[in-house]
This record gives sequence, structure tokens and C-alpha cells, in this order.
Amino acid sequence: MKTIKYILLIAVASLLSNCNTNDDGFYNNVFVDVPHLVSIDPHSSTYSVGEKLYISADFSRYQDESGLALDFFKTTGANEFAFSYVIERKIDATNWEVVSVNDNQLDIVKGNALNGAYVYGVCEYNSIDETYEYHVGFPLLTAGTYRMSFGYNSVSNNSVELRSLSPATRLILNVNSLMEGIDSNGYYNFTVN
Repeated sequence: MKTIKYILLIAVASLLSNCNTNDDGFYNNVFVDVPHLVSIDPHSSTYSVGEKLYISADFSRYQDESGLALDFFKTTGANEFAFSYVIERKIDATNWEVVSVNDNQLDIVKGNALNGAYVYGVCEYNSIDETYEYHVGFPLLTAGTYRMSFGYNSVSNNSVELRSLSPATRLILNVNSLMEGIDSNGYYNFTVN
């Protein structure tokens, strides 16, 4: 009887030692680096009250990642890629407040966006030209010193993290995309006059 208990104990220990605790592997997450998929338009350090700050993305489903051809659509089956950003206004020497507007104040030209504590942007797949597209303007309603960060759901300081909204059985592609105009602290700084 003791022998059976020891065999069962060894079998259970063996099974438990082989459990995969890697959540990324379990959830089929894949990570790649593809620079310059998202941009600020117009790229300026000064804007006027009433203007809109546009965030744009218009990238092909076919990308090169470290010399390898990658088809975002075929790999993920995703019709959308999502990312987030937050715009803050300086209220005194050390404090910032999140700037929020109603969703209907966003100028949604391509893609989709929801605004709250941050803007949740969604690049939508255009099957005609096989690109993912996003072009949304955020209204600048008050004068002041501002900063924008793409790091609300991210640990990166100099890039935008896009995530495929893949069907349940497909890979989830996380794209780390280096972005121009971001300082070493992860902010795009600008003034509204």
C-alpha cells in the first residue's frame, strides 16, 4: 500500500512540476517591435485654443519585424488593434490633471475612440487597401501647458503599445511601436495658446 502512495505522490509531483505558469503562452500572446505605426498630426509644440490634436495610424497588415515578413491580419484574424493615450494639463508647478471631453467632441475620421480617464483608440481594418486605420482629433479647449502619454496601460516610455483584438481562438499580437516626438519620460509636451 505504501508503494502505491509513493508512486501516486511521484506522479502528482511530476504533473505539477510540468504545469505552464507562463500566462502569455497560455493566452497566446506574441510580442513584436514595429516602429512608427502611430503619429501625431500636426506635430507641433504649440497649438491654439479650438484646434484639434490628431492621433493617426494607417499601417499595412504586412509588416517587417526584424527582417521577417509578418501578416498582422493572417496571424491574428483581428479586424481591430487597440491602444490608449492620456492628455493632461498642468495645474501648478508639480501637478497635472487629466483632460477629458465627451465622446461626441472627438473628431473621429477613421477608426473609433472612447474617452474617459484616457482615450481608448481602435484602429479598424480596411479590407480594400489592407490597412489598419485610426485618425481621431482631440479638441484643445483651454489654454495651458499640456502633455500626452501613451503609457496609460504600458510600461514603455518611447513607444505606443498596440494590441490586436483577436477572436478567442487566435493569437493576440502586442506591437511595441517606437514613436517620434516623445521625450525620455514618455511624454509629448505642447502648449495651447
